[in-house]
Amino acid sequence: MKTIAVISDTHIPSRMDRLPSELLHALTEVDCIIHAGDIVQMQVIDQLQKIAPVYAVCGNMDAGELRHILPQKYILEIEGKKIGITHGAGDPFTIKKRILKLFADTPVDCIVFGHTHHAEIETRNNILLVNPGSPTDRVFAKRQSFALITIDDAGNLTADIINF
Repeated sequence: MKTIAVISDTHIPSRMDRLPSELLHALTEVDCIIHAGDIVQMQVIDQLQKIAPVYAVCGNMDAGELRHILPQKYILEIEGKKIGITHGAGDPFTIKKRILKLFADTPVDCIVFGHTHHAEIETRNNILLVNPGSPTDRVFAKRQSFALITIDDAGNLTADIINF
């Protein structure tokens, strides 16, 4: 079994000066971490890499070093499951349509995205869509959150939102 933490939209230091302790504690139990962009400072990635391997993409608020280092789209394969990762952009009401189109040329089992700061899990076209929300936003989201994706020994892919 593999457990993958999914975070997005940390916006350090504009939303908070550091990652919340509730999040950091939960990350100690995962096999790897996906960050779906709007990281803002490379120190966030450096801190997360001390906990577990990190797979990240850049978001619309990431500039400079992050934009040059991180891709806008990435496909991660774990336990035979393909997970597409992107930040997303534009209108939050049509974001799912755009991210599905972005990965239309590559079969994926799951797409992780962010941008809206609103956590949600949905299945469309047999693809699990996971938006972890934001672990640092107290303005645009009702609750701070992240997600956990689990791939069990039978190869089943599931996700849960963790609010705090």
